[in-house]
Amino acid sequence: MSAVQKAPAAAAKQPVVRRYQPPAGLQESIVAAIMRVALKVTLKPFLGPPWPFAVQRMSLALGSSLMPQDARARVSVARVAHIEVDRVVPTVATGQPRHAILYLHGGAFVAGSPRTHRSITRALSALTGAQVLVPHYRLAPESPFPAQLDDCVQCYKQLLQEGYTADRISIAGDSAGGNLTFMTAIAAMQQGLPAPASLVMMSPALSLHPLPNSTGFERQSRDPMIRMAWADDVERAMKVPTDHPLANPMAQDLSQLPPSLTQVGDDEVLYDNAVWVVENATAAGRVAELEIYMKRWHVFQAHASMLPSSVQALSRQAEFMKRHWAR
Repeated sequence: MSAVQKAPAAAAKQPVVRRYQPPAGLQESIVAAIMRVALKVTLKPFLGPPWPFAVQRMSLALGSSLMPQDARARVSVARVAHIEVDRVVPTVATGQPRHAILYLHGGAFVAGSPRTHRSITRALSALTGAQVLVPHYRLAPESPFPAQLDDCVQCYKQLLQEGYTADRISIAGDSAGGNLTFMTAIAAMQQGLPAPASLVMMSPALSLHPLPNSTGFERQSRDPMIRMAWADDVERAMKVPTDHPLANPMAQDLSQLPPSLTQVGDDEVLYDNAVWVVENATAAGRVAELEIYMKRWHVFQAHASMLPSSVQALSRQAEFMKRHWAR
């Protein structure tokens, strides 16, 4: 997962970039201030060294358990082969929804689960009317690369087997799950499977190292969630073979990448990763949009139902997916 950067083609059109200031109002400003302090004190210190992965997993699980969940969608736990999954559908659904989202959770490949991300997945199901399939893919270090990617591709195949056509499926994910969103689409196409209708990536972790001209270290003090030191722990846990054809997301052919929406907070260390994917997808002639949320942090969308800017961002994701789905 080295930070090899490709320069955009000179003749490429400019990326579509939108910037959003935080919504006005007391709820946004007060909740944002509380969340920023809470994350910086109770979560950021425990994600990364010197804490073992068991502590990191527990910290993420405890923090996420405090996030309200959207009552307009319900969750059932099932299995796809060896993989435990969440199946999330709108509470009003009486049969299989016409569209599906394969949601790939974050957690730096070493933590997280479908349960830790239900504040996002239930909201997305309610906003889109789709089934959201969330795999509890294998984590490192118990299961090094490419176990995580293999599980995600298997779940994409599962949706196709259930009768969803690819033009009615989106893949979405945050942080490490944003990486997996990007790579699942590429790996699936390399296996001869049809491309999904769209990709939605929140703060994708495409490189575990700062990119050239990165402001990652500068943003570390502004990001209340992520420390750069976490990357070294994750890299050792993943044990990615440098010669594996899918080892480096930044070395992939993007000429067939599905339409993509990438969202990132302006106050986060992975800011440059989001810029990279949109610039390079655009240079490859693909539809790619970047949304930058000012004064917001890593995967702030998880605070849906509490923070108006999080609701705004998830609503934009839903609109993007609907725009690219077949009816």
